[in-house]
Amino acid sequence: MPVSPGRHPVRIVAQRTGLTPDVLRAWERRYKAVTPTRSPGGQRHYSDADIERLALLARASRSGRQIGQLVPLPNEELARLIEGDERESRERVGLGPDHPAVESYLSSALMAVEEFDAHKLEQTLRSAVLRMPVDEVLDQVIAPLLFTIGSLWHQGRLRPANEHLATTTIRRVLVWMADLSVRDTGAPVIVVGTPANQLHELGAMLAATTAAGNGWRVAYLGPNLPADELARACAHAKASALALSIVYPTDDPDLAEEIRALRKHLPPQIGVVFGGSGAGHYADAIKEIGAEHLSSLAGMRQWLRVRAVSLLSGRAAR
Repeated sequence: MPVSPGRHPVRIVAQRTGLTPDVLRAWERRYKAVTPTRSPGGQRHYSDADIERLALLARASRSGRQIGQLVPLPNEELARLIEGDERESRERVGLGPDHPAVESYLSSALMAVEEFDAHKLEQTLRSAVLRMPVDEVLDQVIAPLLFTIGSLWHQGRLRPANEHLATTTIRRVLVWMADLSVRDTGAPVIVVGTPANQLHELGAMLAATTAAGNGWRVAYLGPNLPADELARACAHAKASALALSIVYPTDDPDLAEEIRALRKHLPPQIGVVFGGSGAGHYADAIKEIGAEHLSSLAGMRQWLRVRAVSLLSGRAAR
């Protein structure tokens, strides 16, 4: 029997939270973390709220807190604990790109790509997420890994099938990372994707995961959308910002006009930001519409923080 709308089987919950089915069963049986419904055949089905709750519990438990002490807490209190624990972890650990742990994750991940081992690659990246702040995983593990994979592929030192396996696996991990992020229903919304004829979406997924990890609600559209559809999505989502990734091609004669068309379709209050290795080739059009071109995820985070503060100030003034 198909899963009813709004309900998810155990495998989906495991993918989105990083919890194994055994841990899920233990948390439900011993601690009543959530109470899933049952299908006529006895299969457990979880709601969106169940998944959100389990994701919060999973993140809060990473710092060493006991699950039995976390379950009684409401979501809002869990979110505050997570914020404090992860901030303390960043200050205490201070991992840099030359830290042995970072080097270990990178070398292990690259070896898995070369060995065509998707399971090993995914487990390596998930392990990094569970032991490092999310921003550092993106900056120091996943982004450098993608750059290395791309370089090896262009040099002919990595087979196309290996490159496809790696990008598919990394895409799955990025979705999982975004799903782990705490969602505040009052947070601003950002729409993320790529413009028309831009088919490479991993840069957009990095931006989406970065935004989710920094408190924004993300409406992720994927690749290859024309300006009018991007604008329509922003209107439907009541978005405060739009982030687009440009990678390849870098000489599309129609893309500059697509960029210019964005401002015609978008309300002036929506902030627009571009990133990706190919965005610099369209710098004139980006500047012309008053958008910003960011060259790093760190720049993206700073832009998001400034934008969020500006939006909050605007709300307070009304």
